Amino acid sequence: MGLKKKLTLYLILTSSVFLGFLLEENSSGGSKIDYNYLLPYIIEFQNNLKLGFELFINNPSTLIHSPVFYIIIGLINRFLDNILLIKIFYISLSCSLPFVFYLILKSKYKIETDFFFYLSLLIFFSPFFRSSAIWLTGDNLSLIFFSLSILFFLKTNSEKKVSNYYLCLVFLILCCYIRYYFCLFALYFLYDFYNKVNKKIFLNVVLLSFLLSLPALFYLYQLIYNYKFLNYISDRVYINYLSNLIVILSIFLFYTFPFILFEIPKIFKYHKSNIYRPLFIFVIIILIIIIDKFINNNLISYLSYGGGVFVKISQILEIDVDLFLPFVAFFSLLIIDYLFEDQKFKNYLIFLILILSFPLPIIYQKYMDPLFYIFLFGLINSTYIKNLIFDKSIRPAFLFMYFGSFFLFSYYFYL
Repeated sequence: MGLKKKLTLYLILTSSVFLGFLLEENSSGGSKIDYNYLLPYIIEFQNNLKLGFELFINNPSTLIHSPVFYIIIGLINRFLDNILLIKIFYISLSCSLPFVFYLILKSKYKIETDFFFYLSLLIFFSPFFRSSAIWLTGDNLSLIFFSLSILFFLKTNSEKKVSNYYLCLVFLILCCYIRYYFCLFALYFLYDFYNKVNKKIFLNVVLLSFLLSLPALFYLYQLIYNYKFLNYISDRVYINYLSNLIVILSIFLFYTFPFILFEIPKIFKYHKSNIYRPLFIFVIIILIIIIDKFINNNLISYLSYGGGVFVKISQILEIDVDLFLPFVAFFSLLIIDYLFEDQKFKNYLIFLILILSFPLPIIYQKYMDPLFYIFLFGLINSTYIKNLIFDKSIRPAFLFMYFGSFFLFSYYFYL
């Protein structure tokens, strides 16, 4: 496809987000609620930064959010006094995320192909990307910074520039100032850097990262010792990592399905030759269900909201979610093990970090979308994914139809 056609398609999809803005699209369900809830704090930050900050951190319900994004919006609006103009700018900024993802694909696979362009456009079909752009939430900005961090991380594999190491962690820290969730990825990046550079450069990178993190550490210190943050968390927030793992695995299956649909016979063949692993996983799943049903009812638990598309399917079809979701997670694990075959240790380590990055009582699908594309194609090393790109075995039209249908379903579901 020529550059002119690519630009035209990109502008059409960007225009669709602006159209969604005019229609007050809320296809994620929660972005409009978050905006309306946090808008008073933006106004307070705009009028009086100190008072706004006090109000923000004295409300336990806002503490799961970083105030940085809303402080920035408030300060910008102090000078512009035009929230509409800020929204238009933020939509435009958000629409740079597919381009950054495109650069990630080019940097990792070292080729130029139209498939990269089509793959990057899938982000425009994400209900959560669109809603964040339209309703001025920090998710998209954090993902832009996270994507830039991965881009420079990948450049450390092919370029000898020391600046790539610094930029990788600088963008990750900026990402974490907007959304805390991604901070654990610094451990993986530093682990990788330790094996690549000499000790002096490594120590300089660590020192810079520490210095840039000091305001966040001071903020955390204030929350813990002056605002009893840990007491609030322990009293009111119940985190069940097993349930979160099952939910994230089910969401992962939803996003991997169109990419592995025609690979299913090979996946079964792969596990048939290593039958003990899937059998072991299956037995663990059965034991979890038995323990949950007859011994400890809180072993796995899902709230009526959140949980992703398979939780919604179980609600619509009136299926017992405690039975349904673990088996969805089982099939997801079979696919993951197949995809992770080449570099199991690194791939599972990154996946574990992803799980631990969301110590939340409720897992919403928005946490994984469009993070899923960046995670799978940017950080995971897989021969199958590489062959998928080089062989061009999946038609972009099929991917657009699959994820476009999901967007339309989400749009009408929350209309």
